[in-house]
Amino acid sequence: MPKAQFSRGKKIAFTVVMFLYINLVLTIFWILKPLKKTLFFKQYDGDNPFKIGPLEMLASSAELLAKGANMFIAFLLVVFLTMITRYVKRQALTLTCMGLIVIMTIFFAIRINNPSESVIWSFYWFGDIYISLMLAAFFSFLHDTIDLKNAKSLYGFIVLGAVSGGAVGSTYFMIDEMTYQQWLHVVIGIGLTICFLATCAGWIAKSIPHHETDSEKSETPKKKFNAAIEGASLVLKSRYLLAIAGIVGFYEITSEVLDFQFSAITERFVEENKLKSHFSTVYAIGNIAALIIQLGFSIFAAKFPTYRIHWILIILPFSIAFGSIFFILAPVLIAGSFLKIADSTFAYSVNQTGRETLYNPLSRQKKYIARAFVEVFVQRTGKVIALLIALLIPTLFNTHNEAGQLETSLIGLQILGVFTIIIVALWFYCVKIVGNKFELFEKGHD
Repeated sequence: MPKAQFSRGKKIAFTVVMFLYINLVLTIFWILKPLKKTLFFKQYDGDNPFKIGPLEMLASSAELLAKGANMFIAFLLVVFLTMITRYVKRQALTLTCMGLIVIMTIFFAIRINNPSESVIWSFYWFGDIYISLMLAAFFSFLHDTIDLKNAKSLYGFIVLGAVSGGAVGSTYFMIDEMTYQQWLHVVIGIGLTICFLATCAGWIAKSIPHHETDSEKSETPKKKFNAAIEGASLVLKSRYLLAIAGIVGFYEITSEVLDFQFSAITERFVEENKLKSHFSTVYAIGNIAALIIQLGFSIFAAKFPTYRIHWILIILPFSIAFGSIFFILAPVLIAGSFLKIADSTFAYSVNQTGRETLYNPLSRQKKYIARAFVEVFVQRTGKVIALLIALLIPTLFNTHNEAGQLETSLIGLQILGVFTIIIVALWFYCVKIVGNKFELFEKGHD
């Protein structure tokens, strides 16, 4: 897609539509996230823990098991995305994924007001399935349409739609008058709107030719790989993709540990009737801060598109390291909440922009298949690693309080903070690798 073919009018139209598209995708996510988390935490508490044989777990630990099951779900999603992207691209991929989401949402809308334990667990997994499918569909569409010369100046504004969607979704959920079923009806309506926007974006994209390079054609396999291993094969053959996979994996490990620390500290210090309010407030603060950061970055990127991607990608790991040190020194509610706010502020703004920009110079095959493997399978692998660590360490230190209720140990949570700092050091190394390689791509070197 030569730059000459991408006129100013097309840029504006495509950017506006994709801004609204990702805005609504994230609005749904931030409606579903506190909804599924609140249901889960109300199911299990100190008086009614989750039990596996002789083991008893609070909701924060049981949640890790729910996330661990995502590994199997991730495998199925990678197979699904790898197979379907051979036949559908751009808006067709969005329509297919959203069609599945709407069907599942209708099912949960029928059952959600008086859910059984199995429905609560299934709904928790549904939230993860939703965001994996819709982000894969959105960013594959985006990377397939925008060229490298325009990516750094446009991605900031488009991802601004994501963080504004987060701010809208997390703020709206603080409304107490609506039932869970009514929220899912809202989700269905927003989902149908996303389908309309994707169709409009596809129509605009038709007038923006995508010229496949000779190198892209040569990378198309002469024989079809098994859908489960095709993405892995592409990643393992590229140091650049391996480093991206490292960034994604290390982020997921640290993010899940931070989320567990936040959940456990909230569970310990916040009363049950105030859980929904606390979760919603922390999410809203993080997303509003992300919106402000991303707005500033978008303006900066539009004026100075030659910025170094390396500096954008180190902001998040630096903030996580700082927050972890704070929590180690003072394991209190405000420190645990700060961990989540720091994660949300930068992960969904500048870090998301930088990470997605890394895929832009790759071939179409890698944008669809390798990205699906990294952003779904590697992401879920990171979650499982975090699950094992976060489940093991606190369990060794957990105690019962004077009332006989199971209680998470603060020492275990502090040890997790030390683990996070070690992972962040490895994360910095991967950022250095992709930063150097990306600069070569910008200069026209493979």
